[in-house]
Amino acid sequence: MFSKKSLHGRFLPVKTLCLTFDDGPGETTGDGPGPKTIKIAEYLHEQGISATFFMVGKHISKNLYILPELHRLGHIIGNHTYNHLHFPSLFKDGKDILTEITKTSELISQYINNKTIFFRSPYCSWSPEIANKLNKDLNNDYNYIGPFIYEIDARDWKYWDKGLTAELCALNFLETINKTKRGIVLMHDSTADSEHMKMNNLTFETIKILIPKLKEEGYKFARLDEVPLSGIHRIKQFIGL
Repeated sequence: MFSKKSLHGRFLPVKTLCLTFDDGPGETTGDGPGPKTIKIAEYLHEQGISATFFMVGKHISKNLYILPELHRLGHIIGNHTYNHLHFPSLFKDGKDILTEITKTSELISQYINNKTIFFRSPYCSWSPEIANKLNKDLNNDYNYIGPFIYEIDARDWKYWDKGLTAELCALNFLETINKTKRGIVLMHDSTADSEHMKMNNLTFETIKILIPKLKEEGYKFARLDEVPLSGIHRIKQFIGL
């Protein structure tokens, strides 16, 4: 069921991170800037890290071939709605929030475990009223866990908006992580609504700088389904994994 309050990673052990990527999938030919979802997934797999990719349905529809590769590499594919719209505004205006979720759920349904779908709301905007609406009216067989927020956000998208380097972005992430030292990390393998930021994306280049530095400093990495929901229980205990 959808939670009335957003789920977080504050109960992770010190120096433990959970990597999440929003707004994809996307793919770019060549070595220049642009979204590189598969390359990110491959690199993390090589590093022994399983991440979660919260995907936007309208981008999945154009890049269906990416999903089986991410699933094969052991990453979690999550639901980030179909059109990446602001949910509280949609709900307030009486618009259809159910289809925003169900259309994306159907697109990722082949690549989930135990009928469980991890969910992050666009812009991490949420309310108890939205949770009540979805739990009451969403008629399907999926077990939704979410919405997930994050503890660590270095706003990588601002770097791509300004055309800044991966080195600067990685340094900001490292400084931000070392202030918190644990939690769910938000990054973007693509950009849902800005072609300019999307084509300047250097997230793949950023993680190739960032991950070795984090490992040198003793950080470890957890999957989203390993994140404790409390001081005792982990998500896996709730979904039968």
